[in-house]
Amino acid sequence: MRVAFVTTSDLDAIHDDVDLPLQIVAFANAGIDLVQAAWEDESVAWDSFDLVVVRSPWNYVKRLNAFRKWLGDRRGLTTFHNPVELIEWNIDKRYLADLAHQGVPIVPTAFVDSIEEFHSAAQSFGSAEIVVKPSVSAGSRLTGRYLKTDRAAEVLASEILAKGLTTMVQPFAARIDAEGEIGTVLFDGMISHSFNKAALLAEGGQLVGGEYQEQITSVQTPDDVLVVVDAAASAATEVARGAGWISKDQQLLYGRYDVVRLDDGSPALLEAELFEPCFFLPIDVDAADRFVGAVLRRLSA
Repeated sequence: MRVAFVTTSDLDAIHDDVDLPLQIVAFANAGIDLVQAAWEDESVAWDSFDLVVVRSPWNYVKRLNAFRKWLGDRRGLTTFHNPVELIEWNIDKRYLADLAHQGVPIVPTAFVDSIEEFHSAAQSFGSAEIVVKPSVSAGSRLTGRYLKTDRAAEVLASEILAKGLTTMVQPFAARIDAEGEIGTVLFDGMISHSFNKAALLAEGGQLVGGEYQEQITSVQTPDDVLVVVDAAASAATEVARGAGWISKDQQLLYGRYDVVRLDDGSPALLEAELFEPCFFLPIDVDAADRFVGAVLRRLSA
């Protein structure tokens, strides 16, 4: 059995991949031939693998048009997980509106395409601070937290719009400074593990500690957060089934659902990462084996 992990030839983008060492061992122990294949490598015969996991093409934002073309050229390949069409939907965070339409509680979000819309959206939120970011982004790129009165927020929104991207505006959930966010990873529709990620964004468009650094710790996930995770996972799965991207009885191979608490204490979905998420496998000693188990079930189906 041959499985490909879609990655990148940009070594700077993947230098801190905490999952890969554990996955290499787990796949080897299961007798699976695991191949790391860069999406930029035109010599790769993607249809020669029994399964392809879109895992760490973490430079895609820098080469968005090329990556989208690469994805589009592989539509219909049933060995890709998650399916290409789902990734094309999930790559733009406007998918949050689709999930909200299905009843998933999300962080209030306005998607704007002009500075006028930006100003209107910023003033519509009751919070003193807002978060500004592109609808297509990763690693807090072009993302900032600002007071609504800070002109730097408008400058960032203008920069995003000038790149031809939709700008997202959200109220800053102040509890994240003390509580962080909770990420929950599902393999084949079943919860594997959860983790807490400390706040990344500091005031005035800065990063906590002055650089992008993810601080991950173990967490006992509260029941109300799990309710949001279940709602989001179910809604995303139904989107995929309804569009014919997966069969009616199939689950998504993997997904990560990040939840924060709003100022009133209620949990809300911040993001549903259905391609290229870091699973933070070191947080749970059995997590890598659970992922291999999900892959094996696909290979034997």
